[in-house]
Amino acid sequence: MGNRRDHLIAAIVDVSHRLAAKGWVANHDGNVSARLDDDLLATPTSISKADVTPELILTLDCQGNKLQGIGKPFSEIQLHLAAYAARPEIQAVVHAHPPLATARGLSGGDFIVPLPEAVISIGDTIPVARYAMPGSADGVTALSEALAVSDVVMLAGNGAWSMGRDLMEAYLRLELLEHLLLIDRYARDMGPVLEIPPADRRQLLEKRVALGLGRVTASVPGPVSDPAPGGVSAPLAASDDLIRRLIVDELKKILSKKE
Repeated sequence: MGNRRDHLIAAIVDVSHRLAAKGWVANHDGNVSARLDDDLLATPTSISKADVTPELILTLDCQGNKLQGIGKPFSEIQLHLAAYAARPEIQAVVHAHPPLATARGLSGGDFIVPLPEAVISIGDTIPVARYAMPGSADGVTALSEALAVSDVVMLAGNGAWSMGRDLMEAYLRLELLEHLLLIDRYARDMGPVLEIPPADRRQLLEKRVALGLGRVTASVPGPVSDPAPGGVSAPLAASDDLIRRLIVDELKKILSKKE
């Protein structure tokens, strides 16, 4: 246990420093946590992620109460606990304010992943969870609902949240989201953006599920299934808005051919 504990602490410190170096946190923004058996290891509040050291990492119980460490738990610990409760299989949570992901959360609108390889890595759709007052029960509910179907979430007014089977996976998913949003921004400035055909998206999602890379949301209706905890398969949900958009797009194509 000692070796695993030391490894997780070192990983939390590493991810904290990466967030600071990327410019994804400012002041005391962001927080990082990881499971350690029945407890959590987490960054403390009121510390710049650039200044996090192994000695500062807290040990918390499953209720978020401090068991060991210097400093106090961050105020958003309930959101981390909600994430672990929503997804019992995940082992790490990373929260930061990457500029593009945070801006997308403010402007609204789920992000449809535009690159085929990225669909396999991060999923088909990255949702924006609704706004809620910090520390409110509604905020916990909003994040829980979004994390139940996606490994990465943009929370309106509160940056981005990412989960993984380990800390590096959670961090890299956040990194990929920010990278994809930058590509999407450049592409839309250049002209019409390529859309992955629905049939191809379904195949990519099937590949993601087969590789065990986590849960996904779907922007197209289809038979893709997502393994729920305990190995039970559940239908992959598609939002009503996205389905309506798909239908409208198809109707536009049909009408344009008739003209």
